[in-house]
Amino acid sequence: MEKTVNIIMLYSGGADSLLMLKFALTAGKIPYCVLIDYDQKHIEELEFAKKQLDNLKILWQVVTIKDLNVDSGLTGDLGEARWDNVHEMHVPARNTIFISIAMSIAENMNVDEVWYGPDYSDRTNLFPDCYQEYVVKMNEVMAIAGPKPITLVAPLLGMSKELILDTLSHKYDIHKKDMYSGYDHDGCTCKGDDACSDCGNLP
Repeated sequence: MEKTVNIIMLYSGGADSLLMLKFALTAGKIPYCVLIDYDQKHIEELEFAKKQLDNLKILWQVVTIKDLNVDSGLTGDLGEARWDNVHEMHVPARNTIFISIAMSIAENMNVDEVWYGPDYSDRTNLFPDCYQEYVVKMNEVMAIAGPKPITLVAPLLGMSKELILDTLSHKYDIHKKDMYSGYDHDGCTCKGDDACSDCGNLP
């Protein structure tokens, strides 16, 4: 008998989403993964994500957002931060848009949970839509925004990037060649050589 999907997961193919997927499978969850094409510069991440999911026989779909035309280090030509206390790679309202899409799919499929993958470095690097308080408030919205509550889950929220990478490597034997990072290492002190929570570099 075929098992029923019970979580909708926002998935990019990077270290965070890959470990989140592994956690979900270990917990006996049946995920349906949503990949977002939002004119990101690092569009190659979607190809990595598709291969990962196909290898694991996980159901997925790509949602394309066209003509958003927002400036950031990931989507435009922005070379420096636009706001105080916000990272230059922050894409305006990105996670809110993505979570809304995932919530729509969850409601349509009668699924009660949406998972996404911020970690501790996203907080220290000043991505406001990755803060714990953001998750709390989004859950308040998602409790009243549809015919029934849908829960937003961020299982990696307290984990450092180094711990995530170590877990993937030692527990699941997953390494750099199996993942894709869309963050630019130019100008970072890591020089792209080591695992780095500042620019997202993988070992």
